[in-house]
Amino acid sequence: MSDEAKQAKAEAKAAKAKAKSLRPFYKKKRFILLAVIAVIAIIAIASGGGSNSSDSSGSSSNSGASSDTIGKGLGSSDASGDIVDIECGAPDAIGMTYPKVTVKNNSSKPSDYLITVVAESADGATRYDSTPVFITALGPDQTMTEEGIFTNELPAGAVCKVTEVQRTAA
Repeated sequence: MSDEAKQAKAEAKAAKAKAKSLRPFYKKKRFILLAVIAVIAIIAIASGGGSNSSDSSGSSSNSGASSDTIGKGLGSSDASGDIVDIECGAPDAIGMTYPKVTVKNNSSKPSDYLITVVAESADGATRYDSTPVFITALGPDQTMTEEGIFTNELPAGAVCKVTEVQRTAA
C-alpha cells in the first residue's frame, strides 16, 4: 500500500471521527440510553407503581395504626401490622415536632422500613405536614422507635397517623 493511500485512509478516518464528535447531543448513544431510562421511570411513576400517600381516610388516633388505613407501598403487603405505636410529640423551642413511630419486625428476616407519618386535623380534612421515618436492618422480632420531623407548626388538636409502610429485606 502506498503512502498516498495510507494518508487518504487516515484523513478519511479523521474526518469521520470529527463529524462524529460534532453530532448534536440528542444523536449520541449515551443520550438515547438516558432518554429510555427516563421514559421507563415516568411510565412507572404514572402507573402508580409506588406510594399511596394521599390517603386521608380512616383512623385519626394518636397511637396505633389500623392496617386498612395504611397505604402498602413497596415491599411487603402486611408490613402495616408491624407498626406498634405512633406518638405526635410536643413542639420544641423553635416549633418543630418530632413524631415517634415504634415498629416490631414480624418477618423472619432483617428488614428496612420507610414509613410516612402525616399530621392532620381530627376530621382528616386538612393535612398540616408529613415526614418520612426510616428504620434500617431491624432484626426479626426486634422492636425499635424512630423519629421523624414536622417542620410546620401544628395547631392544637392535630393528630398523627401512618399513611404508608414499606418493608424491604435488609
